[in-house]
Amino acid sequence: MNTRIFIIAVFFFLNSVNAFCQVPSEEFINGLKQINTDIPAAKLNFLAAVAKTPSFHGSYHFLGVIYLNDHKPDSAIWYLKKAVELNTRNIGHTAEFSYLRLIAAYISKQDYESAFAAAWDAYKLFPDSQELQLGLKDACLWAYYTQNNELDPKYSTIDPRDEYVVNNVDEEYLIVRNLRVNDRNLQVAGQSLANKNGSAYDALTCSIAGTNDTRKIDFKINWDMGKYFGGINGPTTEVAGNKQKSIAERAGAMLVTDNKIDLPGAIKKMLGER
Repeated sequence: MNTRIFIIAVFFFLNSVNAFCQVPSEEFINGLKQINTDIPAAKLNFLAAVAKTPSFHGSYHFLGVIYLNDHKPDSAIWYLKKAVELNTRNIGHTAEFSYLRLIAAYISKQDYESAFAAAWDAYKLFPDSQELQLGLKDACLWAYYTQNNELDPKYSTIDPRDEYVVNNVDEEYLIVRNLRVNDRNLQVAGQSLANKNGSAYDALTCSIAGTNDTRKIDFKINWDMGKYFGGINGPTTEVAGNKQKSIAERAGAMLVTDNKIDLPGAIKKMLGER
C-alpha cells in the first residue's frame, strides 16, 4: 500500500508522552519513523506497542488512522474509541485529534448517527474546538442530506471520485471537506462551470494540503439553475419540526436553513424534548 500518512499530530503525541511521564516504547517510536515510508511496518510496530504499553493512547490513535486510510472503518473505530477512552487529559489537543478521526471513520462507514453521537460527546468535552464544531456540523449535514435530499451515501468515502451528482452547492463543499489524498485534506482553490454531454457541471480545482498538487473534481448539477440558483435544499422545515426524525437530521435541516444557527443550543433543546 502506497498511502502516505500525513502526521502533523506526531509532535503533540510525543509531548503527551512526556506530560504523562510515560516512556514510549521502542516499537511506538519506530512506528512514527516508518509511518511516512512503510505503512505495513509502522502498523506492526504500533500493534507491538499496544501489546507492550496498552495504556498509551498514541498507539491506538495511529492504528486508527492507518485502518481508516486502508478502508477498514470498523477497525479504525475500535482503535480510535480506545484512544479517546485512554486519553483523559488531552495534552496537546491529542484527544481532539482522535475524536476528529473517529467522526471521520463513522462518516466513511455511512453511519452518520454514530458520527453525530461521537461529535456531540466530543463537543461537550471540548466546546472551544472549532474543528470539532465543524465535525459536529458535518455529521448533521450528512445525516440530513443523505436521508432527505437524495445525496448518495457512497459519497462519504474519503477517496475522491472524478464526478459526483449533487443537488446544491453546499453538498459540493461538504463532500470536499471529507476527502483525503494520501491523508491530506483538500481545499477549494478555484471553480468554473462546464458542460459535458449536454449536462452542466461545477468544476472545482482543489489544492492538496501541504503540497503543490491539485485535484480537479466535477460536480454534476442536478437542479435547474435558472429556477434554483444555489440548488435544492429539500424539506428543511418539515424535517426540522418532525420529532420522529433523528436529532442529527433535524439539526442538519436547521443548518441548511441557517448556517449561523446556534447548533449546540438547538441540539440541547431537541434533547430536552425527549
